[in-house]
Amino acid sequence: MKRADASLGIVVAGVVLMLGCRAITWWPGVIAGAAMILGVLVMKAVGRKDRGSDV
Repeated sequence: MKRADASLGIVVAGVVLMLGCRAITWWPGVIAGAAMILGVLVMKAVGRKDRGSDV
């Protein structure tokens, strides 16, 4: 359960970073927030793929 909490925390931080930086129009922050979210999604997809091949 702790791994899911960490992933959720990273996604929430990424969304907050994206929205906050978008509000002040600081584009490097928006890109960093999107990268955080995509990183979590990619790691989840890779984890699912690894678990699927073990079956």
